[in-house]
Amino acid sequence: MELESRANVKAPSGKVWQAVLDKFRFPEKFIPGVIENDIKPRDVNEYVRRMFTEDDEVVELVTIYPDEMTMTFSLVKHALLKGTLSNQVVADGENTILIFKQDREPTIEGLEDLDMQPALDEAVLQLKEYAEKLTE
Repeated sequence: MELESRANVKAPSGKVWQAVLDKFRFPEKFIPGVIENDIKPRDVNEYVRRMFTEDDEVVELVTIYPDEMTMTFSLVKHALLKGTLSNQVVADGENTILIFKQDREPTIEGLEDLDMQPALDEAVLQLKEYAEKLTE
């Protein structure tokens, strides 16, 4: 299921991009339940990120496109979902727009009607607020 959430951020695009990079490096600050992570380079601008919760592990292939200020997260291992997520920063004149796109679907029966839009909206809002605090 393809979803999108966006927010106008009162911060320069470079600061918003820094916030996206912080979310990648320190997911435990941004993703509920993550208590630890391990990031290993795979190729130029490509990483394998393992995130650990109390009782599970999530593995993602993360590709960073610094010139486009875009990062994609492809799920390799997840207990409930498969698919991708992208974070993008767009400089539009004096405005900076933060865009999260998600194309994920459940891997187990019974979760087909799971509404992931509120969680995506909350993630964008959380990163927007974090980025704005970086400029204070």
